[in-house]
Amino acid sequence: MSSNHKMNFTVSVMIFIVTVILLSGMEISEANPVDSDLSGKIVEESTSEPIPGATVILAEDDLGISADRNGEFEFTDLEEGVYTLIISSVGFKTVTLKIDFPEENSLLIELEKDRIQGVDVIVTSSPIGRNIQYQPAQSLNAEMLQQKAAPSLGEILDGTPGVTTRSFGSAPARPVIRGFDGDRVLVMQNGERMGDLSGTAVDHAVALDPLAMDRVEVIRGPASLLYGSSAIGGVVNMFSNDMPREWEKGTSSSMASHVSTVNKMGAGLLRTQYGTDRFAVTGRMIYRDGGDLSTPDGRLPDTAIQNISFGGGVGYRIGDFETGLSISGMDYTYGLPEAIDDPNESIEIRMNRTNIQSISTVRMDRFIDHAELRLHISDYKHDEFEIGRQDEEITENIGISFAQQSLSSSLVLRHRPVGKLEGAVGLSFNYSEIEVGGGDALTPNANGYFVAGYLYEELSLTNALTLKAGTRLEFKETFVTTNELFTNAADFEDRSDLIASGALGLNYSPSSNWTAGLQFARAYRSPTIEELYSFAPHAAAGSFDIGDASLKNEFSLGADSFVEFRSNRVSGQLSLFANKIDHFVDFSPTGETHQPSGLPVFEYRSKDALMYGFEFTSDLLLSDEWIAGLGFDYVRGRERSGDRDNLTFIPPFRTSIEVKYDNGSFYAGPRVRVVNKQKKVAPNEEPTDGYLLIGADTGYRFGQGLTLSLRLDNLLNERYRDHLSRVENRDAPMPGRNLNVILRWEF
Repeated sequence: MSSNHKMNFTVSVMIFIVTVILLSGMEISEANPVDSDLSGKIVEESTSEPIPGATVILAEDDLGISADRNGEFEFTDLEEGVYTLIISSVGFKTVTLKIDFPEENSLLIELEKDRIQGVDVIVTSSPIGRNIQYQPAQSLNAEMLQQKAAPSLGEILDGTPGVTTRSFGSAPARPVIRGFDGDRVLVMQNGERMGDLSGTAVDHAVALDPLAMDRVEVIRGPASLLYGSSAIGGVVNMFSNDMPREWEKGTSSSMASHVSTVNKMGAGLLRTQYGTDRFAVTGRMIYRDGGDLSTPDGRLPDTAIQNISFGGGVGYRIGDFETGLSISGMDYTYGLPEAIDDPNESIEIRMNRTNIQSISTVRMDRFIDHAELRLHISDYKHDEFEIGRQDEEITENIGISFAQQSLSSSLVLRHRPVGKLEGAVGLSFNYSEIEVGGGDALTPNANGYFVAGYLYEELSLTNALTLKAGTRLEFKETFVTTNELFTNAADFEDRSDLIASGALGLNYSPSSNWTAGLQFARAYRSPTIEELYSFAPHAAAGSFDIGDASLKNEFSLGADSFVEFRSNRVSGQLSLFANKIDHFVDFSPTGETHQPSGLPVFEYRSKDALMYGFEFTSDLLLSDEWIAGLGFDYVRGRERSGDRDNLTFIPPFRTSIEVKYDNGSFYAGPRVRVVNKQKKVAPNEEPTDGYLLIGADTGYRFGQGLTLSLRLDNLLNERYRDHLSRVENRDAPMPGRNLNVILRWEF
């Protein structure tokens, strides 16, 4: 059966499953008619503007939901009684309300702006939706994403605690968490693996435009218990609204535009949604176009970007059942600064991704009181073009082409509290197949799958102390097949693994001001097909890659701890971490040059490693309108045996300072980042000098859903080179002075 036929068959199966679930939901809801609804709207106190994404927790049932883009929420099928609502949102003071239901059944809740940001529920870190944390985590809501103003996920998250970015031009910039890069950081969309190839090589981009993101959550530290392989270093979960999850009657829309001076970039978003009591439909379109990056030395060739993306979906709800289906796609063309010293040569990636996603939830009056089923299908392809110019003639050759189809599904079953014990059972399945072609095919073809189950439980030992425990069992198989350049099947070996991981955590909250968390985790990662079998020039990444078929699975024993203080005027968090990793796969420069390609040779090598470090952040409310922030982060990576050599591409110590004035409508303030020298480098890796960057932010909330954000980076046009830059010419500096402007209107 061909790949296209397999994909068509899989799509048909998924649509059939969703249809069965939809019909099942109708039967469930007819058997359990709605008794009464509790609804409300959450707005900002000073402007009466809605607060989308605000979290509402019904304390008696430990049930949490998020407000829709109009700030509205609804609990259904409630019995008469007194209820406690806990309402919170990032940047606002948490409100606790006692209500007498059904006398009070339609609420208007006003939240006061809080310069010291309150606690937020991070859904990515817990399958039972509680805000108790055992390892450091953070979230960025829609306004925070707008203020970050960048064309890629890596650039948006760069500078947040413990997160740096792998730089190779704007397009493929991807987050690095605590020194863990690539496949060790799992990037997801709405809780499922994306099916792109951004984790496999430095030239591959994350296949979602930032303007499509409504929220981003970052988990620092291993999360293999819930998400399996590729979550050994952390998780980034991007949420988009292509599938309606919360909505109100009528039509709502949004428009946004983004311009940037450093590459003369322009981007625009148009999104609209229509809803009835039970049904909603939404759609969006994004276009982005930018030229080459400007640096203090001039233009950095071959860094232009252009993409167009779309998304749309439907949502349906009746009684205790909700379901939705979305389809989205992206066409992305971007250059790579690989051969910048030769104006007659350039590298360009042309990428296309289409994905279908479905999420269905049902609440039941049984021991299993909540179930969620997620389905995700992705069809991904990209070609790496080597472009030559001779006189007026232009030639294009495909160096490498990748085509990957994947199907993933997760089922989470949450049980009702048993005494003080709460928890969930999870099942997940993932299948993918990849075909590699072109004149410089990097690896053989491969297909594989994993199936896994986990058990997660939380126990309230006292009012202040909570224990988390979980275990995951996963069976994984990978089958390697021949292609044009890798023709001898005897050179390859299929792999099968049965892998166990687990986590144990404690959370201690003696008061509303103090909380502390501790987690011990056994995490794992399986080598990628690139790490096992690469043997070819990878022109787009600027290296000749050599794999090692004997690589073993990585196993990490990690410890994370944090302590956090929060008051009306001061907040701060100190996080410490350490990871002892067996069979760590390092992408190491050999110091040799491959001929005739002229590319530096890199090898995937296995070594036992140790990674440790810390993060510290603090905010001080100087007055009702002035706030100051200070942060540090540090990571150290080295081998545990032999000469104890340093690991490659480890970020240096960083300091960040920020002061902001914010009166609720207008905000402005400077930013300073100090990055130290990185002298602790691996063999054949060059050290980098330290640097200082000055920036500023300003913006205005006009009301009626209209907001303007301006972000100025590298104000002094400082010439510097980031240690994580993968540009082959190590003398090429990072981007110069840049002004980002985003105007957004929700109506």
